[in-house]
Amino acid sequence: MESLLSQAFAAELIELDRFIAVLEREQAALIANDLADLIEIAKQKAERAQTLEMLARERKRLFDLNGVAIDDNVPHEMLAVTRLPAADFPALAAQWRDLLQKARHASALNQTNGQLINTRQQQNQQMIALFQNERAGNLSYDAYGQPRLSSSGHSLGKA
Repeated sequence: MESLLSQAFAAELIELDRFIAVLEREQAALIANDLADLIEIAKQKAERAQTLEMLARERKRLFDLNGVAIDDNVPHEMLAVTRLPAADFPALAAQWRDLLQKARHASALNQTNGQLINTRQQQNQQMIALFQNERAGNLSYDAYGQPRLSSSGHSLGKA
């Protein structure tokens, strides 16, 4: 019979796969500049994150209940499970490693998406400044055809 801890790992792994799928869709929408999809994706992302938080709390409760010891040092290997049969340990340790690997992948995707959002935000701010200065008559072009502000001389062509 599968332990509650193993079942909790399985549920969290499934939810992490779903979260990663949302992050991948978010990344594709960010690259395509598809703002309409991003609104729905943000809702799904928040729901998945909330579910993952709930599953993590349950896992931590089961860690305490089953006497799970985790190494404090990266990569946070499972060291022992004192209140379950020793024969269960290898499978639980493997599930734990899978969970950590998927969590790191999700974190990396989320970080990349954040960088894409910041880059897009900077580009939008540059475009707003460009349009405002064009409207005010402060826009000129350098010898290479790149837009620049006449008052400051800074090129807006660089990201």
